[in-house]
Amino acid sequence: MNLLNISALDIARMIARKEITVVEVVEFYIHRIKKYENLDCISVLFETEAREHAKQLDKLNIATKRLSQFHGIPILLKDNLDVKGYVTKAGTVYLDQIAQESCALVRQLESLGFVILGKVKMTELAFGLSGQNPMQGTPHNPWSKQQLAPGGSSSGASVAVAAGLCPLSIGGDTGGSIRTPTALNGIFGFKPSSNRFVATGAVPLSKTLDTFGPIALRSEDIFELYALLSNTQIPQFRSNLNKLYYLAEEDFPYPLDDEVLDLWKKLLTQLTASGFVLKKWKPPTEFNFEALSDRTSMIIAYESYLYHGKDAENVHTKMWEVVRERVLRGKNISLENYQEVVAQRGSFEQIFEQSLIEEESLLLPVSPIFAVKLDAQDKNFAHVGDYTRPFNYLDSPCFSFPIGSSSTNLPVGVQLVSYRGNDHLLLEQAQAIISRLNIKPEVADI
Repeated sequence: MNLLNISALDIARMIARKEITVVEVVEFYIHRIKKYENLDCISVLFETEAREHAKQLDKLNIATKRLSQFHGIPILLKDNLDVKGYVTKAGTVYLDQIAQESCALVRQLESLGFVILGKVKMTELAFGLSGQNPMQGTPHNPWSKQQLAPGGSSSGASVAVAAGLCPLSIGGDTGGSIRTPTALNGIFGFKPSSNRFVATGAVPLSKTLDTFGPIALRSEDIFELYALLSNTQIPQFRSNLNKLYYLAEEDFPYPLDDEVLDLWKKLLTQLTASGFVLKKWKPPTEFNFEALSDRTSMIIAYESYLYHGKDAENVHTKMWEVVRERVLRGKNISLENYQEVVAQRGSFEQIFEQSLIEEESLLLPVSPIFAVKLDAQDKNFAHVGDYTRPFNYLDSPCFSFPIGSSSTNLPVGVQLVSYRGNDHLLLEQAQAIISRLNIKPEVADI
């Protein structure tokens, strides 16, 4: 039995047709997780609970009482989501409180027939884009024999999907933390607008900006799962999906690696050949990547200090010094400056929306580099957030998808973004692109 390189929806259809049992599916992924434990991406495996839940779901399937189109599908969760009976570590080694209740998103997933297979490692407190975590252990990017950056902070969630340890996972994005690791692992990821998923019951980095979203090997799984989890009504779809904006090279906030740039140019050529009309986006006068990125960083620093400052200031707290310093930066931000930046979000969101008035989606890179070696001070990823953080401040829905690999087989992706609340239409546009370009990534050969 091989369940790799097919969608979660296809696996669920096999379960529905009784060609395979939920127990067999769960056993397949448990075996694979144990086989590739050297990837170091699993925080905790719910082995006993997953097997028991699988048996219950098989009984429902026999009685033709499937809970959703994902009935019986195993899923892994970023370890800042509460699961009853387990410590929510959030990438730390010092948090030790056992969750008394599962968070709303976990309960919702279980009600849809998902099997919660376990939780995956992440950047400590979700504060960083390289994915490095010297305290808990850094997940291994499966596309290299060397220890290269897996991307963060949803490092384990992305590595697990890219390595075929699960067909779907849930990550989180505060400054690029779904888009960066999915881009560097060659898979799909979606950061919705805020409040699309019920996300109470999670260890926060920034409650203003924290957003959870799905990560998958197959894009159709994300489209279907978002429709089930979203709290919004699905609007009337557009009939014309052929037009979109793209970010011109002269407007890049930071230069792309030569091979990344070649893949970017190739993508634009492929889109044009596939019938898309590409229009150069003109950034509004008020839109400055660096300034918007700084606004995101200010909110994250201020709020992270509110939630984690006490632990960061305690010299006895076992914390990566790089993360400690990031949290402590928030101590020097005044309440007035913080409130002003938060209050101004709405006007910037409106400016961005007006800039997309003709074509509702904007295509641009995620990372200017491929996965690189990690460094002790986490400096090698200093400019990755230049492309992602502005869209957290703007509360933009963002869909990341792979576009190819380097000469050494390291993948990279790009992102399609839109204005706040335009999630469904953005996903429809993404679906059109993926379908026409036939983007079907495969599990890493590990």
